Amino acid sequence: MNTWQALKKVVKPKTIFFLIILLAANSFAWFIYNTRVDVDLRAKVRAWNIQLEAGDNQVTDYLNIIVEDMFPGMKEYEYLITAENRSDVDANIIYTLLELDLVGHEFITIEGRVMRGEPIESTDLSSDQLIDRLANFYPFSFVFDLNNNELEAGIGIADFDIKVNWPFESGRDAEDTFWGIQAANYRALYPTRPSITLKLRITISQTI
Repeated sequence: MNTWQALKKVVKPKTIFFLIILLAANSFAWFIYNTRVDVDLRAKVRAWNIQLEAGDNQVTDYLNIIVEDMFPGMKEYEYLITAENRSDVDANIIYTLLELDLVGHEFITIEGRVMRGEPIESTDLSSDQLIDRLANFYPFSFVFDLNNNELEAGIGIADFDIKVNWPFESGRDAEDTFWGIQAANYRALYPTRPSITLKLRITISQTI
């Protein structure tokens, strides 16, 4: 009796069938898991296109920018958006900051209140005011750089670059300490939440 015949007597066909199904299921689960990881990684690839086609008077999109963790000396976060005008008329592009959650400190701009249909509060800042505050008030900085807001018909391209950076030594020791503690406490309380979320509106409108 050879080895195969011996195995056939010990291992029943049903067992072999079950093992095949189990192996296939595990392989499928591995594939799904890796696909999900890949999707998550792709979501962090910082390139996205908005295309204004002929016949569209305006295109509006909303972006949710997520920075998972922030701390002094963090690696600079960057998100790049490319807008293309493929219509036969010139167009303008503008961006508006609507909402910000900064380690639990929530800001809604005047434009954000209007979009929500909520009354404007006396402490609300406009989009431009909050962007200026984020660039200059904190030991970390947010940069919103739109290199071209007028898109020529058919060939116009604009890059909108968003960066978040917190140098290890900003030269502002008190602010570094305060916001470092805020960021650490927030991470301890909410380990699965991102440190920063931004909601922006991007609008491309044709110039007629």
